[in-house]
Amino acid sequence: MKKLTVILFAMCAVFSVISCGPQTQTVKEDNTIQSPVVKNEIQSEKPLIAQTDETPAETEPVPVVKKEIVPLTDSQKNDINKYSSFAQTKKQQKKFRDMVSYIDQIIGIDPDFTHAKSVLLFWRGQGYEELGLKDSAKTDYERFSELRPDHEQVLTQLDYIYITEGEIDKAITIVEKMIEIDRADTTTEKDFSLLKKAGNYHFQLAENLKTENPDDPDIEEHANSAIEYYDEYLEASPEDEEVNNRHTYLISKFLDQKALKIKLEENYNKNPNDQRTIERLASIYADEGNNSKASQMLEKLLENNPNNLKAVKKLIKINKNNVDKAIYYNQKAIKLEPANEIHNINLAKMYIERKHYADARSECLKAGSKNPRNINVQKTLASVYIANINDCASVIEYQDKLVYVIAYGLYEKTGETGRLHSMKENGQVPSKSDLFINRKTTLPSRECYKWINTSWDEVKYIDTFLKAL
Repeated sequence: MKKLTVILFAMCAVFSVISCGPQTQTVKEDNTIQSPVVKNEIQSEKPLIAQTDETPAETEPVPVVKKEIVPLTDSQKNDINKYSSFAQTKKQQKKFRDMVSYIDQIIGIDPDFTHAKSVLLFWRGQGYEELGLKDSAKTDYERFSELRPDHEQVLTQLDYIYITEGEIDKAITIVEKMIEIDRADTTTEKDFSLLKKAGNYHFQLAENLKTENPDDPDIEEHANSAIEYYDEYLEASPEDEEVNNRHTYLISKFLDQKALKIKLEENYNKNPNDQRTIERLASIYADEGNNSKASQMLEKLLENNPNNLKAVKKLIKINKNNVDKAIYYNQKAIKLEPANEIHNINLAKMYIERKHYADARSECLKAGSKNPRNINVQKTLASVYIANINDCASVIEYQDKLVYVIAYGLYEKTGETGRLHSMKENGQVPSKSDLFINRKTTLPSRECYKWINTSWDEVKYIDTFLKAL
């Protein structure tokens, strides 16, 4: 028996190429067949025949050669070209299921895109997305992005997918790649919105991490990244209030203000005309309550750039208690931003401080013509007449109540019923008994009311109010 087994084993070894054991063949380009045996590419070891008590303990391992890429035939290439044309037609017709089917056939023939164009993978991702297969779409987009890392459209798609799925860390990687591509492209204008987006993503991730674990060291890293992106973005878009607020919050929350102030002052001494340094120093001085030094910084900005609206707005805020400067900078803001009624309302309030009631009214009318739906226009105009009463009369008489009626009519337009009720309860507007006693007095006659013109619309309300009593 042992002798027979040995003979069979020998015959099998000699004729293994015919029938014993697996064969591995590769086709070369000249169509010859090879069966290479490479020892360092062995993946598994199996005995040629099942072991028995009479079988040798060890046998030679069966070599398994790594699969080689088989070159495509001309027929396969023709099929790829044909299916690619069909897929493009179906894409244009928005028949995405058919398009995906053709691309599936192409990838089945050429999974490594040795002949087929890799953009077909992107098309299939779009088709999956149209068909509602979001996970399949994401898989194709991710693989295509590996093949074409500079393809902006797939980066945009992945950015949207990651951010909607809450994968902010992946979205950051994508948007930073987009920024890198944008900076490298010298043929088009820079897309500064990408900087804002990157800053927002880092900001949001820092907030998320803080909620999960306030001691996470990555929080500060993402906060600093957000600050850097916001810094660069604000150079191009200094008026973005949302980013300005977030930027200020991050600096105060994560940066040492004293150290930052020292650093900025050093930068200012080296480059006294650097706009960003001056702006940040002005903000720090204002936070410290040093309005004089903050104003000095911002006024220096205006010397270099008289149309810097952001600096003007900061100067208005800093100098709110300095009426003359507030008037000056509000007037400047109106010239720089003529459609914004807020500047006229602010200027009206400054004129009230100066007791220039006619000028204050004029600014309210200008504000109303710019934005009739802003109820603050009516409120500010009402405050013009009330301030005039307070300045004019130490004791409220009937004619003063008539001026209050003007304010009453303006407040009525704002829908503030509580204020209207209060004015009646406090006797600020005439009652029926007042009207009976003072029938001959229909307009205020004090000298300090001489600026009031009886033809103005709000003044005509006096007659409407009295008739309703």
